[in-house]
Amino acid sequence: MDINERELIRQAKEGSHDALEQIFRLHLDSAIRLAYLICRNWATAEDAVQEAFLQAFRSLDSFQADRPFKPWFTKIVVNKAKRTKERLDRGHLPYEFEGPNPHRTFAPEEQALDREAMNDLFQAINELDEKHRLPLLLKYVSGLTEAQIAETLGMPVSRVKSRLYVARQRLKKYIEVLEGGGQNEGV
Repeated sequence: MDINERELIRQAKEGSHDALEQIFRLHLDSAIRLAYLICRNWATAEDAVQEAFLQAFRSLDSFQADRPFKPWFTKIVVNKAKRTKERLDRGHLPYEFEGPNPHRTFAPEEQALDREAMNDLFQAINELDEKHRLPLLLKYVSGLTEAQIAETLGMPVSRVKSRLYVARQRLKKYIEVLEGGGQNEGV
């Protein structure tokens, strides 16, 4: 957590609505993306994030200012998203991605191949069980360190590393099967 965020949290604890709004704006996009990847439904993800912000702001007095805010808040988002996930149908919805990198120029054929590769990746991520998918999302979507993931999920760092390794291996195998045209034997 940088100095500016520490100051915002201090101000928010003192009742500043502007500080709460700035904290909200800093973390909204990544929280919704993460909740969506857990819930696989935008409306449910938005509900989960709204509940997460309410809980975080109500609990802000108990937040330890010397600790990083993002893992603490991410844990709340993960828990709210998991709870609201039960309201969804059991089918897997495809992830949406933001499109090609705006700093690169792609020919239409490259864009189609890039989108196909992303769809394959997200299909493979969907096939992972939650205990392997969630650490992967926290690391590569939310940008948490392995120590922060461990804190967020309440497990040892060694277990996080193990689950990330297994998840990457399963993704690699799944994508190799897709590229080879074979049948997936289960991820």
